[in-house]
Amino acid sequence: MKRKVSEFSYGFVLTHELVNAFGYLPTDVPQAAKRKKKTGEADGVQRGYPLLLQFKASEYMKRRNAGESKLVGLPYFRFAIHRKTLSNQHQLLIELEKKGNLVFYATPKIHEAVNLNSAFFDHQVVALSLFVSPREIGELPDNESHCVVFSNRVEEVYFCPLQQKLNRAIQGEKFADAIRRQLVDVEPAALDDGFYHRLASDMASLVSPNRRIFDELTRGKFQMSAAMFAGYLARTLFDCNLLIIPA
Repeated sequence: MKRKVSEFSYGFVLTHELVNAFGYLPTDVPQAAKRKKKTGEADGVQRGYPLLLQFKASEYMKRRNAGESKLVGLPYFRFAIHRKTLSNQHQLLIELEKKGNLVFYATPKIHEAVNLNSAFFDHQVVALSLFVSPREIGELPDNESHCVVFSNRVEEVYFCPLQQKLNRAIQGEKFADAIRRQLVDVEPAALDDGFYHRLASDMASLVSPNRRIFDELTRGKFQMSAAMFAGYLARTLFDCNLLIIPA
């Protein structure tokens, strides 16, 4: 039996490549936001932008009766969005994106573990990925099943069953350039403790406006670095991995 790509393994190799090949900063190690002062940098404080990724394992559809084949042909991929009755996760990601953060569903255009291994060693994991904005999908219109449909042969991406074309979905080989264009007019934040605490407070307040629960969630900020705590909340509250794109 061929092993399929899991969200855990995909998330690991994608994060590894973004950190080691693209220069993004992790938040799960104490020294994540620390580095030597750059020449010409007045205050010695690094600046950057938060990026939150939710990893999605995709189904590989190849049978002729596959429902969305008329949109992108066969074979194709699709990943599910949680129904509103099962989870408010999608809506939370939209709200997180509205606060000015870069938020994406990230999914591989690979369906077998052996191919993911090859992509990892060839530094092609990002190139063989798709990045979709929750906000472009928008609020779910009903409590039915929904999915994002795409192929590794054509660039069209659809939100189904509405057959809504997602024009801002980013193909992996264009990811770095697309992100640079999105950030060209955005002022980078100083990556100090205050930045990470504000990000953590935003996340906690979106999930639980109840003050008692909010205090319980945020007490961890006194037990770990500010960057690590923000990364912890991104993971536990939003199922997202938090990275920083340096300015």
